[in-house]
Amino acid sequence: MRTPATALLLLVIPLLHAQTWELVTPIKTRSDLTAVHLHSPTNAVTIDRTLGFVLRTSDAGDSWERMPYNLLNVPRSLWMWDDQRGIIGAETGRFYRTTDNWSSVTSVNLFGFGHAACLSFVNDTLGWAASESGKIARTTDGGATWTLQTSGTTNALVGLYFVNDTLGFASGTGSVLLRTSNGGNTWTPITAPITFNMRGFHFFNAFNGLAVGMGGEIIRTSDAGLTWTQQPSPTTNSLLSLFVRGDLLITVGNGGVVMRSTNGGDTWTAQILDPNQDLYHAYIDPSGFGLLGGEARVYRTTDHGATWTAVQIGTYHTKLTKVSFGTDQLGAAAGWQTMGGYENGVVRTTDGGRHWANVNAGNATWGGIHLRSDGVGWLGGGVGANRHTTDYFASSTNHAGPNVAIRSTWAFSPTTALACGGYVNGGCYRTTNGGSTWQQVLNGGNIFDIWFVNDQLGFCGGQGGTLARTTNGGVTWELLDSPTNSDIHSLFFLNDTLGFYAGNGGARTTDGGDTWTLMPELPQFTMSIFFTDPDTGYAVQFSGYVLRTTNGGDTWDMVVPAPFDVGLNDAQLVDGALLAVGDQGDVFRAPLGCPPTPHIPTVLQSGNTLCTAYRPSIQWYLNGEPLPDATWPCITASEPGSYTVVITDALGCTSAPSVPVQVIITGVDTTTAAAPLLHPNPGTGTYQLRFVEARPRLLHLHDLQGRLLHQQRSTDPNAVLFLEHLPAGLYVLSAEGEAWGVRVVKE
Repeated sequence: MRTPATALLLLVIPLLHAQTWELVTPIKTRSDLTAVHLHSPTNAVTIDRTLGFVLRTSDAGDSWERMPYNLLNVPRSLWMWDDQRGIIGAETGRFYRTTDNWSSVTSVNLFGFGHAACLSFVNDTLGWAASESGKIARTTDGGATWTLQTSGTTNALVGLYFVNDTLGFASGTGSVLLRTSNGGNTWTPITAPITFNMRGFHFFNAFNGLAVGMGGEIIRTSDAGLTWTQQPSPTTNSLLSLFVRGDLLITVGNGGVVMRSTNGGDTWTAQILDPNQDLYHAYIDPSGFGLLGGEARVYRTTDHGATWTAVQIGTYHTKLTKVSFGTDQLGAAAGWQTMGGYENGVVRTTDGGRHWANVNAGNATWGGIHLRSDGVGWLGGGVGANRHTTDYFASSTNHAGPNVAIRSTWAFSPTTALACGGYVNGGCYRTTNGGSTWQQVLNGGNIFDIWFVNDQLGFCGGQGGTLARTTNGGVTWELLDSPTNSDIHSLFFLNDTLGFYAGNGGARTTDGGDTWTLMPELPQFTMSIFFTDPDTGYAVQFSGYVLRTTNGGDTWDMVVPAPFDVGLNDAQLVDGALLAVGDQGDVFRAPLGCPPTPHIPTVLQSGNTLCTAYRPSIQWYLNGEPLPDATWPCITASEPGSYTVVITDALGCTSAPSVPVQVIITGVDTTTAAAPLLHPNPGTGTYQLRFVEARPRLLHLHDLQGRLLHQQRSTDPNAVLFLEHLPAGLYVLSAEGEAWGVRVVKE
């Protein structure tokens, strides 16, 4: 549902070319993010075990991209060899592999294997998988083919770890702990002092290791796993995974528990992030940035896991049917339950649709919602369920309602509103006493949408081409001659004479609805239509593509392509961006122009490492002056002072400067290595590097959009960079923890 005030605000916004939809609600209340892997401080990938998706982030978890496929078998486990190559173990023995960071996949199926709960690889090709059917399989070609091994158990295997190509461990329900010393050819049960199953393993060398598991248990070994001893644990919450980087250990689990050790597991500290949500897996980059995935949660750390901040809280997994904005920042959307674990729910935004949060509005099958600019709004749903708000649905009040499935609402004040719908007792109902009683004012029809030009003149439309008009605020209605018998999903009027409808096609009126002219280029299942002026309008189709007209609806051109696997049910133009809501609780945003108030980018800090989101153009500043060649997402601050960043998005919209970050250089653990010599540059694929001094380095190569394309380790003063696999272009080479960057030109 749209409001006239919002449309008028957009008349002053310059229109630029469109871009693709951004999914702003990637995490749902039903999401289980069971594995996460960071490629760099800001780039990461995770899997949603319940909804069956792979998600990627390029801004340290602030936003996530749902990859363009829904896995046939939902993912259970994830392993990444580098920033491009990875493998997923899925249900019923399916394995998915990628060579382009999940932009595409290939798959194989190991029949009879069961759900692949665990993966463990010792190099690029040799690895093992364990299933919830008690089976173990081995691959020597990176998961392209698999060979079953004999585990000796039918218990569900929930933990798997290989120290090297021969020594490995598997754990299962019923306190099963298995050991192999011959690469899995045979497995031997180990008698260990445990009462629950282990879920995470790590070995510091061939002899010394530890494991964590259910009930908060921690066990250690110093003889290659032949015997184990229990270690005191600060929690009885079950521990579900273990991440290790050097002496830093992070284990997470049920009831929001996070445990951390900085001395190789000798001692631990524990904290609870959310006692009502389980946490599944954490991963921390050497820079100190890290992400933690859980039950409808993503947390971020910038201090090696000492503290965590929630960056994604799951929104309702629902069928969002209507969206309405009272201002360019404050809006809400209503949803209802379908099959497959969907929920009833209302979500709300306070920042123009960039972020959404669940609203406590009662458990009804919500179908219609409307907000005014003063915060007054009305919500309607199944069997007459309805609520009203005076604060943009931050809170709402419940009322009895008419016996009708409400599909659309319109609020005039906290006491006066319309609720329209159908199936049984269809039509429109009006209240003047805050919902205590309702009077049917339009008898018949299944009404899908309402639009008022002012508080007196309004229109409604719905199933079978129903069209009606009121001139007294909905007290009485007259049916209009409709040019269609197809459903009308959306109505929009610019003034008292010029209006439009859309559904299975669309039409235009220039005389206030007395007569209508068909717009034949509008496709079937157009769910929303709106105009910014008599010539310029937009139509959003159910599959997600957006059409624009610049001649009042005579012809239409596509300006935003359809996103993957969606069903959009309503849309609105807000603050220079298209905002659409749909199935699965999806909310999509597609900027069409620069917002009146420039965006302020976020800067994340971990020590002297500063990072921002990946954008086509980035420029870092020190004390207000641009830093030479500082145009990639992460920099190492080598000088003291005030650091800011300015970014430019795909539409050419330049942000405001970020909030300044003050950096104080202490001289402790600061690397000030000079940039290496690079020859030849430009080159065709093979480059010689010469450093001033030898030291261990992790080299990163980014493109100008900030995407990590290549990384390799170097310890000598001379190194060779092989970039034959990359296309011609301009790249940036840097080293982790060193304050330099070199532009690399490939011809």
